[in-house]
Amino acid sequence: MSGSDALLIFNGIDGATGRYDISPLSAEEFVRRTLGTAPRRADDKEHIQELKRRHERDTRTHFAPKEGVNPKNLAEAGWGVIFAYGADPAIYEALSPLLQLRRSQAGERYREYTGKDAYRPATDDTPAESKQSFLSRHGAGPGPVDPQMVPYYLLIVGDPDTIPFRFQYQLDVQYAVGRIHFETPAEYAAYAASVVAAETGGLALARRAAVFGVANEGDAATQLSHDELAQPLAAWAATQPGWTLEGVFREQATKARLTEMLRDDAPAFLFTASHGMCYTSEDSRQSALQGALLCQDWPGPSWQQAVPEDFFFSGEDVGQDARVFGTIAMHFACFGAGTPRLSDYSMEGAPPAIAAHSFLGRLPQRLIAHSRGGALAVIGHVERAWGWSFHWDRAGSQTEVFKSTIKRLMEGHPVGSALEYFNGRYAELSSDLSTLLEDVKFGANVDPYLVAGMWTANNDARSYSVIGDPAVRLMLAGESRPVRRPVLEVHAMPAAQDVQPPAPAPAPVNPLATDYGVLDSVRGAAASLQEAAQKIGAWLAEAFQTATSVRVSTWTSDNLEAVQFENGAFTGAKLRAMTVASLDGNTLSCVPEENGTVDDALWKIHSDTLDKALANRVEMLKTAAAAIANLVPGVKSL
Repeated sequence: MSGSDALLIFNGIDGATGRYDISPLSAEEFVRRTLGTAPRRADDKEHIQELKRRHERDTRTHFAPKEGVNPKNLAEAGWGVIFAYGADPAIYEALSPLLQLRRSQAGERYREYTGKDAYRPATDDTPAESKQSFLSRHGAGPGPVDPQMVPYYLLIVGDPDTIPFRFQYQLDVQYAVGRIHFETPAEYAAYAASVVAAETGGLALARRAAVFGVANEGDAATQLSHDELAQPLAAWAATQPGWTLEGVFREQATKARLTEMLRDDAPAFLFTASHGMCYTSEDSRQSALQGALLCQDWPGPSWQQAVPEDFFFSGEDVGQDARVFGTIAMHFACFGAGTPRLSDYSMEGAPPAIAAHSFLGRLPQRLIAHSRGGALAVIGHVERAWGWSFHWDRAGSQTEVFKSTIKRLMEGHPVGSALEYFNGRYAELSSDLSTLLEDVKFGANVDPYLVAGMWTANNDARSYSVIGDPAVRLMLAGESRPVRRPVLEVHAMPAAQDVQPPAPAPAPVNPLATDYGVLDSVRGAAASLQEAAQKIGAWLAEAFQTATSVRVSTWTSDNLEAVQFENGAFTGAKLRAMTVASLDGNTLSCVPEENGTVDDALWKIHSDTLDKALANRVEMLKTAAAAIANLVPGVKSL
């Protein structure tokens, strides 16, 4: 785009009217409005200074964890979870399988920010905690991340009214940050189950990527994103070693085609470029449809009426038959990740309210919490995506930042680490833009086109956010390895009061006659009943801890001589089924398929093995109870 008389066309279509959410503007009018948006908060100046410090460091060395820390190794980089003070304990419980996994991976660099260490939301008499205040409470400050103080990977758990998007933006300058928020504990549990199953169950996806690029008739914004972002990315991705690329462009980029892509077998990595749907705060459809992807079905700006749902792909269109387990998606679209209550990009005066409350996009929520196995993460925009941000040559092309991020994902980097290129770009542009705006205030004659380009590119780079755990990564198969995408099913078990007691066994077994080795540790060693009870109590606590995740895996092989068991898994065999049964009432099963249908014979063997494992666990707990009953007067056995 060139010429001072050209209009700037922005991303985003009003679903109620079919018109642009922001009317086209000349560069001069755009600059006149944006120059009136000076920082309004006390921490803005401090934030800009930190962005300048980051840019200075980026020009000398990579800015993320401190030197010598491998961001692909959680034991070095660390992992932490941030809850808001007073968060619902049911959410913590639902996420416990994921937290246990990350604790085992990060070791001493694992942190839980709960209780007094949690994020402190706004109250009637105090503002919400700033990023600097939060870090200083935990012994960290500006500069490269020291994972011994605060881990590099940080997962925010909570709605963006309680833990604001602003806190996330600012924390993301130094750290690799992601966020999850759902309406029910079951959705948190579903996401945790997907991540745990992906990283421990042998998930290995084909190295397939897809680029979905919309170019609506007569629409400058999508024509540009198609020609200068989607197509160049597809051409570049097709050259990456070991990867295959599917390009879905123009007339092919319909809602029906996107639905088919996700239903049949989603690619490991999906990139989309389109308008995002926008609704006003008074519209009851806003929370469900804001940020939905407007597809090629939209006839373009000639459509001057309400946009039917047949034209766009929303969270409501992620069906139960979708197969997205293990996918990472990236959406270039307005509000694709979420919507703040107040506009981040107000052009004049005080920022207006654009929503009744801040919220995450329904589409990424539905993708990552899918009951058959969800996507691991979705990268998208909070607020508007500025469609021209990668176009101004004088502001610097942003296409290379996309390529660098995607290349890191393809090479197995965690998604938070891969997104560092956008954080670096944000720091660079913010540093340059703040200097440019200072010059304008003091009378410098600046090309309005340059200011408009830098302003939109800066906001665009800042707004990319990770919905999901920032430590997840693509779980990919080797080039010669056959690939089958498993299907996960989470079945809710009946509540305890609804379970009928089992029929008494015909010949009860004396638990002391079969003690599973429990009593060996106390016989002859206990000097008193109290000591014996303490030892058994400690073992019982440990048994209950491990009992929360009874895991059964079934493997098959056509060459048993080549099979070996090492580090808790078979080599030379194929994992065909897996079940994790929890005492909290859920069972997670990966069901074996053969030619698209469940392999009933294998599933029967697997189910019988699971029943035996659960029965053995019950007998172990009975043994401990019986031992206490025999050693400590007044205690009854089960």
